Amino acid sequence: MSQKKTVIINGLVFDGHELHQNLAVAIENGVISNLGNVPDTSYTTIIDATGQTLLPGLIDAHVHLTADLENTCHLLTQMARAGITTALDMGYLPKPIRDAVRDQPGMTDIRAAGNYATSTGSTHSRFPHISKESLVDSSELAISFVQTRIAEDAEYIKIVADIPGPSQEVVDTLAAEARKAGKLSVAHAARKGSFAMAQEGKVDIVTHVPLDFPLDEDEAKKMKDEGRVCVPTLIMEQGLAKAGIFPGLDYTAARESVSRLHKAGVSIVVGTDANQSPRAGVRHGDAIHEELKLLVDAGMSNLEVLRGATSASAEAFRLYDRGVIAVGKRADLVLVNGNPAESIGCTKDMVRVWIHGEEVKTRD
Repeated sequence: MSQKKTVIINGLVFDGHELHQNLAVAIENGVISNLGNVPDTSYTTIIDATGQTLLPGLIDAHVHLTADLENTCHLLTQMARAGITTALDMGYLPKPIRDAVRDQPGMTDIRAAGNYATSTGSTHSRFPHISKESLVDSSELAISFVQTRIAEDAEYIKIVADIPGPSQEVVDTLAAEARKAGKLSVAHAARKGSFAMAQEGKVDIVTHVPLDFPLDEDEAKKMKDEGRVCVPTLIMEQGLAKAGIFPGLDYTAARESVSRLHKAGVSIVVGTDANQSPRAGVRHGDAIHEELKLLVDAGMSNLEVLRGATSASAEAFRLYDRGVIAVGKRADLVLVNGNPAESIGCTKDMVRVWIHGEEVKTRD
C-alpha cells in the first residue's frame, strides 16, 4: 500500500448522499483521512479539481466474470478503468480465481456468490459452466447448497427463480437458509411470475425486473414494505428485448417496472449484468454509464442514480467500508469532468480513479 498523501481541492464532491462545494478530500494509507480543512503543505500530491466532481468509486452490483484467470484479470482491469471500484459477481466464479484476483493493484475489488442455484430442466441448467451441485431440486438439496456456498466463503447466495426452475418451496428454503447463516439472498427474476416467486420467498435482493409484463403498484408496494432491494439491469433488459432471443420480451415492461418501484420508494441499486455472451453481451465497465442514463430515463433523478451506484449499493450488500466519501472509509474514488448531478453523462468523462488509495491507470 502506498504511503503517499494526496489531497483533492476546489472541486464539487458527491459524498454518496449529497453534493458539496469546495470540500477538500485527503487520502492517506488507502483511506480517506480528512475532509474540509486540510493543510495543503503536508501532502505529497495536491490535485486541483476545479470544474470537476469527485465521487465514491462506482459499484456494479451485477457482473459475470469467468473461470479463466487471465480473462478475469482483463475484465477487472477494464472495469477499474471505467470507474468501477467494486463489482459483485452473480454467476459461477471459482474460489481459486476469486482468491487470486483479490486486492490486486489496478483491478476492481470483487465479491461473489460462487455457484448459483437453479434446477433440472431450467434455461440456466443448460449453460456450459453449470455443475450438478447447482441443480437444486428439493429442500434437502437447498440446505446443502447453502452450506457448501458458505464453506466456500460465498458473500451471498444467488437463486435463479425462473419458470421452469426451482419450486417455490426450494426458493423459500434457499432464502431462509441464507438468512439463518447471516447471508443475503439474491434472486434472478426476469419475468413477472418469477418475480412473484422471489417476493414470496422473501429474498433480500431481486436482480432484473420483468420483461414480459410490468409490475403493478401492489407488487411495488410489497417490495417497499418488506425492505427488498432491486437491481434492474436495464441495459441487459434492453439488449435482450432488441436481440429477440426469447419471444414476448418488451423493454417498456422493464422500464415501467422501474418507474413504479421508484415511485413506491424501493431502493434501486445499479448493476449491468455485464458478461461476454455472444448473443446479448453487455460490455464490462462502460455499460455502467449507460445503465445510469437508462435509470434516469425511467424516472430516477441524477442524485438518486448516483446513490444507487455508490452508497445505496454498499448499504444493500453490507459493504460498510466503502460507497461514501467519509473519514475512515476506503479511498475508492472517481474524479470526473463536469457535474453529473446536472448531466449524468459526465460520469463517463473520467479524469482519475483510485482503488483503496492507489491511482488506477485509466488510459494506455
